[in-house]
Amino acid sequence: MAVTDTAGMACFRTVDGSASQGSVDDVNRPTWSEVADEYAIEGWSDPGELGALTHVADRVRGLPVLDLGMGGGRTVALLQLLSSDYLGIDYTPELVELCRARHPGVDVRVGDARDLSGLPEQSRGLVVFSNNGIDAVDHEGRQQVLAGIHRVLQPDGTFLFSTLNKDNPLFGAHPGTAEKISWVPGSLLPAPTESASSEDGTPSDDPEWIRAIRNWRRLKGEMRDEGEWGLAPFAAHQFGLVTHFITLRGAVEELDRHGFDVDAVFGCDSSTLHVPDEPMTAQYMHLVARRRE
Repeated sequence: MAVTDTAGMACFRTVDGSASQGSVDDVNRPTWSEVADEYAIEGWSDPGELGALTHVADRVRGLPVLDLGMGGGRTVALLQLLSSDYLGIDYTPELVELCRARHPGVDVRVGDARDLSGLPEQSRGLVVFSNNGIDAVDHEGRQQVLAGIHRVLQPDGTFLFSTLNKDNPLFGAHPGTAEKISWVPGSLLPAPTESASSEDGTPSDDPEWIRAIRNWRRLKGEMRDEGEWGLAPFAAHQFGLVTHFITLRGAVEELDRHGFDVDAVFGCDSSTLHVPDEPMTAQYMHLVARRRE
């Protein structure tokens, strides 16, 4: 059911969901709010996103676009190059306000991707969920997201999203083993760095390192390994997030169950198509899927 925010614009009711879903939200929402200003960036997130958007450009040009988890508005200009019919939704009010300030007049709303009931059925030709935003909810919430996207997409409509790769060492990593995630404007790829520990292996007194240790200890109990998918503390923002990870095979099977056919896959580290049947080693991946008629 749609509700109305203070600006009089339609938005979407937050889904409370199960206790586990609530606990993931309780961890992730405050982190997004705290770091909102870091998302005042523009440009491609990585080579894989460039490859994926180029792959779909001719097919979706001019069609109505839904940009889920648009954050501070990095993707607004990119997607408006494809279509003037643009709608952005994010569940973090601070990020929505940042996006509005950076892109005046653009239709962006506070809403939750798990409840798209405020949008008409089959009303969008392209749905985008970038920056691994779909991973910010738990597994049950993810199924709600996929069902809602299938409902609002036109027949043969395109769904483009990125998701963390469970077959990469970032799944289950801790502050001593994870590469540092650096949110650099124009590139969301992790920046290789030396370990934050001292030469004798003891932690340094760097405040970010200490915060990462504390966050990881606080959140490690949320870790789940269900084979093709899992939940775990994520290295970004000093391990301040709990995120969903999935294998490529698991993602393809999940999309199939929700009525999608996978059209193309790109690793985050390459703008060329991922070769089918080859292992996916990238830290995260971009999938292009079509809604079955």
